[in-house]
This record gives sequence, C-alpha cells and structure tokens, in this order.
Amino acid sequence: MTTDDAPEPTVREAFSILNHEIRLEILLALLEDWDAVYTEPKSYAELMDAVGMRDSGKFNYHLDKLRGVYVREVEDGYVPTASVTALYRTVLAHRPTERREFESSEIESACPRCEAALVLCYERGFATVDCPACEEWDGFTYPFPKNGLEEQDAGAIARTVARRARRDIGLARAGQCPFCAGATTVTLRLEALESDNDGGSDGNGDAGGAEIADCGRDPWVEITCDDCTFLAGVRPMTALLTDAQAAGALADAGFDLERYDWELPAPTVRVESREPTRIALEVDGDEGNGSVTAVVDDAFAVRSVTVGS
Repeated sequence: MTTDDAPEPTVREAFSILNHEIRLEILLALLEDWDAVYTEPKSYAELMDAVGMRDSGKFNYHLDKLRGVYVREVEDGYVPTASVTALYRTVLAHRPTERREFESSEIESACPRCEAALVLCYERGFATVDCPACEEWDGFTYPFPKNGLEEQDAGAIARTVARRARRDIGLARAGQCPFCAGATTVTLRLEALESDNDGGSDGNGDAGGAEIADCGRDPWVEITCDDCTFLAGVRPMTALLTDAQAAGALADAGFDLERYDWELPAPTVRVESREPTRIALEVDGDEGNGSVTAVVDDAFAVRSVTVGS
C-alpha cells in the first residue's frame, strides 16, 4: 500500500466519531452485556437511562453519529458493531494509558550463532529476544499485548509470543492479514540468495541448481498487508512450519516442532528455476531420521514435499 492509497480520511473519521463523552457512554452501555452475535439489543429508553440523559434531542444527535459505524439499529433496539468490539478488545489488550515495567530476563534458549544465553525484553509493545553477547544473530521480535505479561515469567512469555507469531505468519502466508483480514503479499527475496550464490544463473531463467549452505540469518521471506501496517520478515523454516504438509513431514523426520523457530536448523537451499520460481529447501532430520525437501514458489506456497532416507 502506497502513501497515496492510505485510508487516512477513513481513519480520521473513525477516531473523530469517538471524540465525545456521551458517545463513549453509549458504546460502553452497549458493550456491557456483549455476547457476540447473540447480544441482546438495548432499547432507546434503556440506552438513555444507561447514559443518564434526559435531553432526547441531544441524545439523538450523538446516537446518530454512531449509527452504521459503531452502532447498528435492529428490530428491538440497538447493538454494537464488530468495529467497536474490535476497538474495545484492542484497548483492553494493549492498555495504552498504563505504564508497565518489565525487567529483561534470560530465557532457556541459546543464541544460534554464539550459544550465549538469550534475553527477552519488552518495549513499545514488542517482545524481543536478543543475544547480548554478539551481533551475528538478528534476533526475534513480535508485537505482544500488555495483557500477556501478567503472571508469566520470561520463558512462558517467549513461548507464547513465538506461538502467536507462527500462527499469524501461517495466516498471512496463506493470503490473509491476521490483524485486518486484508489481502497479503508474500515476497521471496531472491536477490538475498543470489548475493551469496557463486554459481549464478545460466541466463535462461534457470539458476542451475545453485546451492546456499545456510540461509538462516536473513529473513528473506517478506509478508506485507495490502491494507494495514502488518509487516513480517520471516526465516524460511518459520514460513515452512506454517504449511501442514511440510510440518507433518518434519515431525515424521523427528523434529520437535515445539522448539523456538530460531532453534531449528537452517535449510540447505537450491534455486531450481527462475521461471517459474522454484526453490528447494532441504533439512536433515533429527537423529538420522532422513531428510525433508520442500519445493516452494515465489509466494512461498509449498508445491511438493519429499522425504528422503
């Protein structure tokens, strides 16, 4: 999405509608007994009583501002829309007006580059796992609501964040943004592979079976939402684990899929062709249980999975 395409007027309008205490009181009254699609409507009189208003003209003015966007009128009264319930949940999850202190702590995981103990920190709404001992590993970071920090130690938070990230990446890789449900674009950064490739292309769209021994450092799968701010730079193994067929084959080969993504081995990569794009990722199984090779296209859709002895 370019700057020219950004829905700034829509965003401004959505926020401006909420810029009045009476409208907020109306919405909070409707959300008090929210039960998804089964929410019982509140009548006009019930809403007025809940807000504590007696001036029907003033009340009508503010209710009209909310209609269609945050409030829907039904046969028996009024119900909140999905838009306002989503905003409500977001505020509760992220608690933007609260300050939350989180002390950086070590977790039971080692840096994949130098094997030093990794540290989890929390800043600006992002949970970040980093290596304090070296700069060779680019780390892991993902947004995480403040609610998730309650009554959890650093290790539990790190595992929860990693699971949430893998879940969201799976949905985004399949074409849908996990946050706004808009369409996503998956970009395979072939130039990142070629920069490390001594073999090059043969000039006919075929990379000639070029092989890169370890592509685990650079997140060369990039996923962006066409509508909102979702952006993820993903290592190939993380993206591969979101495919059911590939994950099943890796599990059969002895991989513990509950490990952190950065603890999984980096695959050996072959650029099999450029037109169409076909890239083979091969991973040796744990404890000599064979190998798994997945072939992906330019949108990182898995085209085939084979298991070798």
